[in-house]
This record gives sequence, structure tokens and C-alpha cells, in this order.
Amino acid sequence: MTGPALFMVTVVVPDMDDAIAHYTRDWGFSLWREDRHESGHRWVEIATGDCGLRLRLVEASDDAQLAAVGRQVGSRVAFFLRSQNLDMDISRIMAGGVTILEPERDEAYGRVVVLADKFGNRWDLIEPKVMSR
Repeated sequence: MTGPALFMVTVVVPDMDDAIAHYTRDWGFSLWREDRHESGHRWVEIATGDCGLRLRLVEASDDAQLAAVGRQVGSRVAFFLRSQNLDMDISRIMAGGVTILEPERDEAYGRVVVLADKFGNRWDLIEPKVMSR
């Protein structure tokens, strides 16, 4: 039985234009969609190169939402990026001012480094191990 497929998650940000610039310039994401929802608010989606999962950016509209920026999943890693070349991706991302929270390490599933975007969200950048058959 096939069920629904996850294709987008929401990320609350303090400023929409700053967030678009940060994720497209510093992380290398693409601006997938930007327009106005019928309610009047901006509808912005960004995506990685494969466009498998998109992030919907939402500008905080009250104190509670502003307090959640960067802490939407507590202090846990919120997002996971797959890398085919961890060293190259780290170099590119670091040039954009992204923060390394935990240095690169080897795990059973591959090489991983924990990063933070400028809003405090935690990300794992993972180069999976190639499994032999």
C-alpha cells in the first residue's frame, strides 16, 4: 500500500528576504516558488538541486513564532542533507558563513558534520557510506 509522500516542510524565519538570500546564496538552494497566497502572505519555497523536498519559508508574525526561530525542534538536528562529496560541500558552505557546530566524524552510515544556519537551525550534512553487496 502506498501512502502520501512528504514533499515540503515549513521553516519559520525572522525576515523573508534575508532568509531567501541566506539559503540561496550561502547554502546553494534554489528559489522554487515565490508569490502571494490568496490570504495575502508571501508563499516562498526553496529546494535543493534534486527538488525532492522543499522548504517553505514563513516569516514570523508574532512573538511566539519569533521565539521558535531556530528552535523549531528544540535543540535537535532539524534537517538532513545528503552529500556526494562532503569536503567540497563543506568548503562551499563555509564560504557562505554557515557555522560548524560539531566537527566532521565517521558514523556507521557515513561521514557527517553538524552545521547551523544563520537562524540557529541545526543541519546534518551526510556523505553516506557506499555499501558493498
